[in-house]
Amino acid sequence: MNGLFFHELSCLAAENHMNAWYTYISQKEKRKLKAGMKRYRFACLVAALLLVMSFVPTSQAAIHNDEGQLGLVDYKDTGEIVVLIQTRLRDLDYFFFKATGRFQSMTRESVISFQKNQEDSQGNALISDGTVGAQSLEVLFSTRAVRSPIAQHIQIPIGKRADGTQTLVGEQTPWETISTKLEEGKNYRLIDFNTGVEFEMTFVGGQQHAEMECASASDTAVYLETFGGVFNYSKRPMLIELNGTMIACSLQGQPHGDDVVSRNEMDGHACLFFFESKSHVGLLPDREHNNNIYAAAGKSS
Repeated sequence: MNGLFFHELSCLAAENHMNAWYTYISQKEKRKLKAGMKRYRFACLVAALLLVMSFVPTSQAAIHNDEGQLGLVDYKDTGEIVVLIQTRLRDLDYFFFKATGRFQSMTRESVISFQKNQEDSQGNALISDGTVGAQSLEVLFSTRAVRSPIAQHIQIPIGKRADGTQTLVGEQTPWETISTKLEEGKNYRLIDFNTGVEFEMTFVGGQQHAEMECASASDTAVYLETFGGVFNYSKRPMLIELNGTMIACSLQGQPHGDDVVSRNEMDGHACLFFFESKSHVGLLPDREHNNNIYAAAGKSS
């Protein structure tokens, strides 16, 4: 685990460097810095974990919990590794609670549900025992992880689908380029690719993708109607007007996290993905968002 130690050490060095001038910046900048460092440390831990796993044979890969013990992540374990597991399970719709860093019964049940739907790199079913070892961990943070299936009897509110008459498409521009053009606090016009309905959203930040809030309560009403009348975790192909150019993107229908814009009837922000955007969880691409972006650009996935 020396590689993990030195990777974490480099992250701490960067954090200490930030702290050196922390007292000289404004409160707004401090909030941005704290949010950025939180995401940075999270990304460092994920990167270090995957780096170690790539160099250590699966049969020998070991995991540390808060007590420094080696072995499986199991019932009653605690620590950052548990937070990572819970957050990734929630991203895949297996875990529906706040990540606490405590491996209790609900986490164990979520792990079992996840394991029942997964295969290893050789196509063999994972052992569904509710413990997280190197094999389950590798699958969990891979792009081949299978999302939780939706029960057929559940009715999920969803907005109107494309009817084949869509003519307006956007450019497929990488997030690296988009991130340099978006201005924090500025409102942008978004167009739902499937219906042509328009509303405005405010860019409030984002590292691997844009974090957006509806600019007003009336914009939130249109946003809600676009997603079927209620906030939900579906994703829709969208277009955003950026400096006079339409850009293909994909918007999530469930507000979450930090809330910046007041009096807009929207508690939190929604994630807006562009070409080559990634999730905060493991810095992984999102297949559903990518398919929406291809659609909004007039391409097939």
